[in-house]
Parts: sequence; structure tokens; C-alpha cells
Amino acid sequence: MSLLKIYSASAGSGKTFTLAGDFISLLINNPGNYASILAVTFTNKATAEMKTRIIENLYLLATDASELNETEQKKQAGLLEYHREETGKSDRQISAACRLALTSYLNDFSKFNVSTIDSFFQQVLRSFARELNLRFGFDLELSSSGILGNTLDNLLDNNEANPEL
Repeated sequence: MSLLKIYSASAGSGKTFTLAGDFISLLINNPGNYASILAVTFTNKATAEMKTRIIENLYLLATDASELNETEQKKQAGLLEYHREETGKSDRQISAACRLALTSYLNDFSKFNVSTIDSFFQQVLRSFARELNLRFGFDLELSSSGILGNTLDNLLDNNEANPEL
């Protein structure tokens, strides 16, 4: 499985299902790497949906079928089939890995790395603030109109420094 996958598809095409499936397959292959897996989406709604889907599917895969209702058992069977094909693991291995990953996330939820692209880049920027010589407590402006307005104000305020302007 590739370390980086990028999906571009229209709404309702199954991106969340595919991303959640890939996320869980990575966990099945190496549940100890739960803190090293990152999924990035564009909207807060998609992030919340993906987190919910991953946790629900991990739960279904980690739970004994006898403890599930009929609808959940059908969903579990489909998920097991999907992940057997994706990972080459047995149902027992899938269940054990999902149980370990689910427990890890529930005990250390801050390591559950599903975020929006802007949140991800803010986190990266804040991590390297010192190296970038940014002042402590800086604010990120995500609105292009706000940035353009500030740039124009700075340009007009400093027009004496460049007479050609």
C-alpha cells in the first residue's frame, strides 16, 4: 500500500468510504502505527464523518459477531471481506488489529489524525514557527479578502519608501 494517496472525486462518489477503508487497512497491517496515520479532507463536516466512520468500523471489526445485531453483522461481514482483500489477513487477525487500534485511539484520542487541510497546515506552520522566525501567538488569516486589504493598507502606508508607486 502506498504511503501517500490522493483522491479527487465528486460528491457522493464514496471518497469517505475509501479513505476510511484505507485508514483501517493501514491499522490492520500495523496497529502500533496508529499515531503515524494521517487523513486530510477539505471540510469540517467531512472530517467529522470520517472520524465517525473509522471508529464505528473499527468497533464492528473488533467486536464478536454474536454481540452485534443483524444489520451490524451484515455490515461487519462486508467490512471483513473488504479488508481481507486489501490486507491479505484473516478475520481473526483483522479483529485483533482493530481491537488494538480502537483501544489505542480511545486511550489517546489526540493521536487520531483526521483533519481538514487548513488545520493540518496550521499545525505544521505552528510546529516550525521558531525556525520561520514567526512571533509567538501569531494568527493565520484564511480569508483572501482580509489578506488583500492588509496588503493594500501596508502598501499605501509605505508609499513614501518607493516613489514609483
